[in-house]
Amino acid sequence: QHRVLMDGEFPHELKPVFRAYEVQGNPWGLPSDTRGDWAAGLDVPVVSDAAGLAGADYLFYVGSAQSFDPRAQKVARAFVSILRAAGVRFAILGAREPSTGESVRRLGNEMLFAELADKLVATFAEFGVRRVVTCDPHAYNALRNEYAERGADWDVVHHTQLIAQLLAEGRVTLRPGAARVAFHDPCYLGRHNGEYDAPRAVLTRVTREPLVEFPLNGRKSMCCGAGGGRMWMEETLGTRVNRLRCEQAREVAPDVVATACPYCSLMLDDGFKSLGVEDGIAVRDVAELVAESLADR
Repeated sequence: QHRVLMDGEFPHELKPVFRAYEVQGNPWGLPSDTRGDWAAGLDVPVVSDAAGLAGADYLFYVGSAQSFDPRAQKVARAFVSILRAAGVRFAILGAREPSTGESVRRLGNEMLFAELADKLVATFAEFGVRRVVTCDPHAYNALRNEYAERGADWDVVHHTQLIAQLLAEGRVTLRPGAARVAFHDPCYLGRHNGEYDAPRAVLTRVTREPLVEFPLNGRKSMCCGAGGGRMWMEETLGTRVNRLRCEQAREVAPDVVATACPYCSLMLDDGFKSLGVEDGIAVRDVAELVAESLADR
């Protein structure tokens, strides 16, 4: 923080990232008023006031990755189909959704994080947010653990936790396939928040085959390479982390590597491409696998 805020010393590639957050509230730097465009044609409820959200079971906090990255948007759309199949009442904030500022805090820009966090708290208070579900473990961790100091008054669940609950309650019925699936634990879901069971419980309902585990899994799982704000920085030393993780996947030869984080999906996709095996091992979010297996699909 001292280097970034007092000395102005940080990697050059972060300057446009910080600027993008300042101007548009997202690291992609895309217009903030297009934040809900990913849901076009899905008839997703976009609320404009607290009264509109009052009838919803959850606010679906989409996050920047699933709002702006085409690959991650597919996960958001898949999750919507699951919520619909289960009869869950939900809504999004669309263009009014603020950023958690998680990445800028990890990168040492605490002042910018404070500005983004204050905006989020004010927006959530305006809409009377009480229950939040998100597909992004980074947002999950921030909203669950880092906003209490700013008066957070909401419950947060990760989408794998909610899907596991819906399956246990019989609100969603699946047709399991025969794919050999390995699960990559996202850092901010697993090691930072201790959730290892929910995604695995879901995946055992998606496939008839036993789940495959990475050599390093659970509490000892490796990062995909995007954590700590590294998503926005180049790796110049040694083997790229995402490539190394994908090499570990090849050791257990799955058909599919499943994960539960938009950044993990992006990094693992890129890692397999760098190895030239993207056609042999697919990368899917848990929500995508569930949506593809819906019995009434």
